[in-house]
Amino acid sequence: MFILYNIFINIFCLFSKTYLKIRIKNKKEHPERYLEKLSITNLPANKNRIIWFHAASVGELLSIFPLIDKLLRENLFEKILVTSITLSSSQIFDQKYKNNEKIIHQFLPIDKSRFIKNFLDHWKPNALVLIESEIWPNLIYETKKNNIPLILLNARITSKTFFKWKFLKNFSFSIFKKIDLCISSNKETEIYLEKLGAKKIKNLGNLKFSRN
Repeated sequence: MFILYNIFINIFCLFSKTYLKIRIKNKKEHPERYLEKLSITNLPANKNRIIWFHAASVGELLSIFPLIDKLLRENLFEKILVTSITLSSSQIFDQKYKNNEKIIHQFLPIDKSRFIKNFLDHWKPNALVLIESEIWPNLIYETKKNNIPLILLNARITSKTFFKWKFLKNFSFSIFKKIDLCISSNKETEIYLEKLGAKKIKNLGNLKFSRN
């Protein structure tokens, strides 16, 4: 299944620039930063101790702002890298952190192995925190190849999503077992994660309902 997944991704990438430019015309991509999704950035390579958070869109991003603020106050990392997928999430990020030199936003590259390798080589994160349900196979595989600790925070898996993963049992087990720690947002997700092969799971409730 992993081979089929990569065949699909590689075919998609043949048309990715055209696809992204169409999205720019529809005002769904950043006209200057869209190449970040192909792992091309104008920012210098990282040489600092850095933690990486990936939140798909606005809701997930907002949920981690309190945690990011706490890390900034406590100065546990020299830099904080935040990736997201949507244009609206980048705009929300800029409203809050644009003038803070300690925190960086990038768009997550398409989940092609070479793009992810380039991204990891450039940023050299000390840890990766995925938010809610951001399960990207190549991202997870390449992260673990680099021995980078991987956390799934505020994990959320619906019954519909679970049955899709369960249908691809061997594929899903090979992915979820690589996550070092899953922090579940509810009991249902905790049960699903265990059935999908996650190794270490803690149910701490929904991060979106926490103010601390």
